[in-house]
Amino acid sequence: MKLYSRPLSPYSSVIRCIAYYKNAPVKVVAPPAGNPIPEEFRAVSPFKRIPVLVTGSGLTIIEAPVIAEYLEEHFPEPAILPADSRDRAVVRMVARIAEQEVLVPVMQLFELLYFKSSDAKQISALYERMERGLAELEERIGHGAFAHGDQLTLADAWLTPIRFVFNNFRQLSGRSDLLEPYPNFDAYEQRILQDPVLSVVWYEMTDGLKVFMKTLESA
Repeated sequence: MKLYSRPLSPYSSVIRCIAYYKNAPVKVVAPPAGNPIPEEFRAVSPFKRIPVLVTGSGLTIIEAPVIAEYLEEHFPEPAILPADSRDRAVVRMVARIAEQEVLVPVMQLFELLYFKSSDAKQISALYERMERGLAELEERIGHGAFAHGDQLTLADAWLTPIRFVFNNFRQLSGRSDLLEPYPNFDAYEQRILQDPVLSVVWYEMTDGLKVFMKTLESA
């Protein structure tokens, strides 16, 4: 199997986390260099997005949630979804909230703030959406070693890159106190760094950020 991924990509990081946890035979490769991804990559990914998983049979799978489901079904052990239906629902809700109500608005805010957008109404609406999402995560994340229960789950795979993103987002936004109302989510970084799988993804993103910053400096 081949996974097209970039170290700093949150969506790619979710899939790498799952693949590492399952010790799946996945070779991680980079898409063509360039930002945005060059047009030639459309032959692999019709929307020029990563991650993309190419299976041993040649099937190309796009979209991180779909790839995550495929890996869970193809490599069922260790599982990233609990056996109990209630717990599975909780884990899926945390993962969905993290993606749709936190990561999506944050990535949009990154772009607007970086390019110094004057659309104050849109920026305010995105902050409100993000803060509602963070409040939900704060209530739903457990206090143990992982987001839910005593084993790594799909929720942790999503929360790890999203929590990483906030260290840089706080700096860009000038809101160093952004996570103060969400101490559980803020402290989740320490859980990541103590886990042998989640920490690998965290440090890959750290290295990817360094490369990205050098690229910006030389542009």
